[in-house]
Amino acid sequence: MLRRKPCVLAVGLLLLSTGCASTAAAAHRSHLPTDPVTVTDPGAPTITGAGYDLHAAGDVSQAASGDAWAGALATLNRYLQLGILTPLRSGGPAGPLAPYFTAEAGGRVSSPGAERAAFVDEGLPPATVIRQDKAVATLAGLAGADGVMAVVTARLDLRVTAQIDGSPVVIVRTGELVLVPEGGRWKIDAFDISVKRDSAEVGTTTTSRSP
Repeated sequence: MLRRKPCVLAVGLLLLSTGCASTAAAAHRSHLPTDPVTVTDPGAPTITGAGYDLHAAGDVSQAASGDAWAGALATLNRYLQLGILTPLRSGGPAGPLAPYFTAEAGGRVSSPGAERAAFVDEGLPPATVIRQDKAVATLAGLAGADGVMAVVTARLDLRVTAQIDGSPVVIVRTGELVLVPEGGRWKIDAFDISVKRDSAEVGTTTTSRSP
């Protein structure tokens, strides 16, 4: 049973950082920062930002807001590269994901089981073609009264089709991730994510949530 949804965790962190009794007084604005996100492999599927809601109890500079937007998307795209594209292309293990997760979340994703299976595409023969059907994240940022960005939530909608052994395998991931700043990088700290893999032979669904 899910005891703590990522969005609930994010709001809770904001309340702790601001001392507010509710979010009603928090400033809110929606915008799409213009800062580009660097993509290391321009030909590969890339997660782009579909929207950005900023909730803040104090003034947040455009630079701080833009840095959070770009940093969260950079982490999501490194996860895409290492956790999904690397194993699909090679048929081998995923790349090192630990630098993009907090210690607790990274420990769960690094261990064999449903949580890792929800995040990575290991155990399949190498794909000859990987096509991006949809790869977007809708972000929400939270900042305290000091104007410091404390949390970014990302609602993920990711769909790729991989040609494996001559047949298409459609892999769809949806869910929500919570990212926090740590060590100069935005890291995934909590999650509620589901993956569905469909082929002509079989379809499987794996769901993983933060405890």
